[in-house]
Amino acid sequence: MGIYRIKPRFQRALRGIEVYLVRRRVHPDYVTFAALALSVFGGLCLLGTNVLGALGLLLIPVAIGRTALNALDGLVARGTGLARPFGEVLNEFCDRLADVSILTGVAFAHGSDARLGAVTIVVMLLSSYLGTAAKAAGGKRQYGGVMGKADRMIYLSVASLFAFLLPGLPIYLLYLAVVLAGLLYTIVQRMEATHADLQSHK
Repeated sequence: MGIYRIKPRFQRALRGIEVYLVRRRVHPDYVTFAALALSVFGGLCLLGTNVLGALGLLLIPVAIGRTALNALDGLVARGTGLARPFGEVLNEFCDRLADVSILTGVAFAHGSDARLGAVTIVVMLLSSYLGTAAKAAGGKRQYGGVMGKADRMIYLSVASLFAFLLPGLPIYLLYLAVVLAGLLYTIVQRMEATHADLQSHK
C-alpha cells in the first residue's frame, strides 16, 4: 500500500524533533506552513533546472524535509493539545497547494512535458479528494495506495538525482508518467478501501 505503511516507524524516528517542538510550544500551523514554503521552494528549483540542472539536487532535501514536516504537524498538534478541526482543514489545503507547487515545477522542468504535468496534477487532486471524501462520508481518511504523498516525494528525490547524473534523458517526463499511472491505481485502491470501510459501518 505504498510508503505510508512505514509512517509509524518514520514518526518514531522524528520523536526527538517532535519533543523539542512540543516543549517550545511551536504552533502546528507553523509546521504546516513550513512544509508549504519548502514545497514552493522545491517547485522553483525545478523550474530553475532549465538554466542550472544542479538545482534539481536540492529536491532531495526538500522532498525529505517536506515528508518529515508533514508527519510532524499532526504529532505536534496532539502533543501541544492544539489539535482542532480547522487545523485539519488547513493542513489538507496546504498539502494540496504544496503538491501543486512541486508538480508544476516538475511539469516545466528541463526535459518534461507541461501537458502531462497538468493531467498528473488533476489526477493527484482527485486522488487526494477521494481520501478526504471517505472521511466526510463517515469512514476513515484514506491515505493508502501505491502513489501517496510520501511516495511521490521519495520518488521525486530519486528522479532528481538521476536527472542530474543523466541530463540527456527525460527523467522528469518519466517521473510524471510513473506518478500518473500510480495515481490512477491509487484511486482504484482508495475506492475499494473506502467501500469496504463504509460497508463495515452498516
